[in-house]
Amino acid sequence: MGCARRAICHLGGMSLSASDRQARRVARYYRWLDGLSWFHERRGEAGHGAIPVHRALADPEGGEPSPLVIHRLMLEGLELPAAPRVLDAGCGYGATMLDLAPRLGGDWTGLTLSPVQAARGMAEVAARGLAGRVRIEVRSYDAPPAGPHDLVYGIESLIHSADPARTVAALSATLAPGGHLVVVDDMPEERLPLEAADRLARFRRFWRCPVAPTREGWIAAARAAGLDLVAERDLNPLLQVRGMAELGPVIADLERRARLPRLLGLGVRREAEIGGRILETLQMDGHVHYRVLAFCRHER
Repeated sequence: MGCARRAICHLGGMSLSASDRQARRVARYYRWLDGLSWFHERRGEAGHGAIPVHRALADPEGGEPSPLVIHRLMLEGLELPAAPRVLDAGCGYGATMLDLAPRLGGDWTGLTLSPVQAARGMAEVAARGLAGRVRIEVRSYDAPPAGPHDLVYGIESLIHSADPARTVAALSATLAPGGHLVVVDDMPEERLPLEAADRLARFRRFWRCPVAPTREGWIAAARAAGLDLVAERDLNPLLQVRGMAELGPVIADLERRARLPRLLGLGVRREAEIGGRILETLQMDGHVHYRVLAFCRHER
């Protein structure tokens, strides 16, 4: 049995929980998306593990829009020790760790359900001379390493959780006293018009996001885990998004082109594209906000 299968089927012959079933779905989802990126290597493009898979933001300090901007914004106002112990809960190819570890020092562990992401990321870790300081494990963030960690964060990853309260509790349990949990994700508004709610449901289905908590939902889960909200930021003003007037025809065209691949069970890439466009429209309309929520485990 491979390491990815062990990571998400730890109940053996017993029936799987909702979280375990969701981990399987997400692992399959990223296995398809990882497989579709084969052309990068065929074209000789190096440094795949260094490419952030999260979105570009405008730089409030005047720099170029970049997927790296969020790394600075999510840590604003947080006090971290020298050489922090850090857990990236849903690290993808490890780009965030590759960017921050050389600047902050410390010990960094990333978790992914994708063996392909882990392999590509670790190749880049070695190429950058960070072996021993940065590692990527094929493991669910619902069963994280014990820590203690000074910082745990999830960038556009915790939205995949089938049980966000359980996920937050598991990650929070690994925090050192004074440690921080940072959630960077797309958070729907509490009450949506019917048409927007339908768009949100389609986005969640296409991006394998069964719950997609609101801001209030994340805060409630963190408080239940003994954490206090210490900082937050609405990042929607920094997004580069378009509305339905522009994207409606694009989405309709993608839906048409997705019909046959989906009938053949090959529609993951198209669904990911459609979900991304739908999300843009929801952000443009203010129905979903891309936010940073930073929590702290204060010493009692």
